Amino acid sequence: MKNFRTTFNIPTSSNSIDYNTKTMLIGSCFSDNIGNKLEALKFNVLRNPHGVLYNPYSVQETLNFALGNRELQDNDLVYHNDLWHSYLHHSSFSEAEKQKLIARIETTRKETLAYLKSINTLFITFGTAWVYELKSSHKIVSNCHKIPSAAFKRFRLSTCDIVDEFSILIRRLQELNPELQIVFTLSPIRHLKDGAVENQLSKSILKVAIHELIEMHEQCSYFPSYELVMDDLRDYRYYADDMTHLSASAIAYIFERFAEVYIPEAARQIISRVEKLNRAVSHKPFNTQSESHQKFIKTTINQIKALNKEFSSQDWSNELQILNAQIIKT
Repeated sequence: MKNFRTTFNIPTSSNSIDYNTKTMLIGSCFSDNIGNKLEALKFNVLRNPHGVLYNPYSVQETLNFALGNRELQDNDLVYHNDLWHSYLHHSSFSEAEKQKLIARIETTRKETLAYLKSINTLFITFGTAWVYELKSSHKIVSNCHKIPSAAFKRFRLSTCDIVDEFSILIRRLQELNPELQIVFTLSPIRHLKDGAVENQLSKSILKVAIHELIEMHEQCSYFPSYELVMDDLRDYRYYADDMTHLSASAIAYIFERFAEVYIPEAARQIISRVEKLNRAVSHKPFNTQSESHQKFIKTTINQIKALNKEFSSQDWSNELQILNAQIIKT
């Protein structure tokens, strides 16, 4: 039978992710997709601490901010639609009071810095080379917060812009954490609002910049998420209804290939136990008060606690709260 896919081998990486390591993912929606999978499987992960970031400049600015090489300035904040927003952060950070926003930003910065000091691998996903510069401050923003487009200038980063900024950042990260490994990925999610031709030009710039950085810095490598969609799956059925984002089956397949490369066999055996427990927590019985279900809940709680003793970094607090709420008090 004719093979209608173009599969390719991805070498297993020495940068392994297991239940004793810390991992950080930052960048476009693709970082969220993989990060969400890892979080659901109870890996120790920090995912997009400032929210989703689409362009390389905002990614490096976020990391430099965490490192203390970029300070929060007054023109980084704006009051719009009854809320204070940060041009460096996602709208989920926005607050009605300016000081609450500043305090929340500082708390996140400290947490991110502490994480950067202790992680084994940093995954960086580039989404688009197009950026928006606030005309009043001449600063590239991470989020426009639905402010009228007339306030911004839109332009495209060059390969040199990206390579220069990231070369400085990589050296700073290496000074902070000498053992840190950095894996770049290129998001397969299409930015068709930029235009079909402009999207491909943008992806090309990002791809060249990534490979120049890999050639320059030995601690950097590449995971071919973009190629898995464009050259392996290569079919619109692997896209969501908007024809730009990926479908659940595409994300699952990319994560499967990701796991083959980065997650060792011993950790995959733990994944099986975690998935079984996740299914148990999600189980919806016809009668929550039945004797069999009460026994099922208690057994599941004990299994979670046993796994948590083996891997104390796993956070099962939400699941235990859900299960404990179903126990009939006698």
